[in-house]
Amino acid sequence: MKLDVAQAIRQPGTAFPFRAEQAIAPQEIYGDPVTFDPAVMEGTYRAQEDGTVTVTGRLSVTAHAKCANCLRPAQAEVSAGFEEDFLFGGDPEDDEVFVYSGSAIELDRLALTYAMLNLPMRFLCSADCPGLQEYVADDKTVSLCQKELPGQHPFAALQRLLTEEESAQADDGTA
Repeated sequence: MKLDVAQAIRQPGTAFPFRAEQAIAPQEIYGDPVTFDPAVMEGTYRAQEDGTVTVTGRLSVTAHAKCANCLRPAQAEVSAGFEEDFLFGGDPEDDEVFVYSGSAIELDRLALTYAMLNLPMRFLCSADCPGLQEYVADDKTVSLCQKELPGQHPFAALQRLLTEEESAQADDGTA
């Protein structure tokens, strides 16, 4: 969405309120897709004498991905405050600054930046998600519970070696 800042450019220093909905394209994070509902951005914008426009406000959006524990659908409410300067006539290829030309500011990159920076480290379907419990293979239900698969944890081989060593010591009478 474009934010028309012509009035602010004509009246530097005056704050103007805005409210906008901005679509955010789906993103891939570490191979997993993350989708977004339309982001709501609310705040104010004001121009400075040099043509720089400062946009201040809050972004709110719901992000959707798979639960990190059980792979079911999960969502996270993302809310972030922002304050960014948009430079007039800057290099649009420069990822370090926000720029604009004419009398309109594009809000898409601002929304994407703040949504991505404020995503949770892990998406969870619920705070007490137990993780993968079972799945069906060849018409049999197979449990993935760690208690039922003692040989499948990362240190299973070490546990077997320790058990064998203890057993050998007991046989030798050195235990």
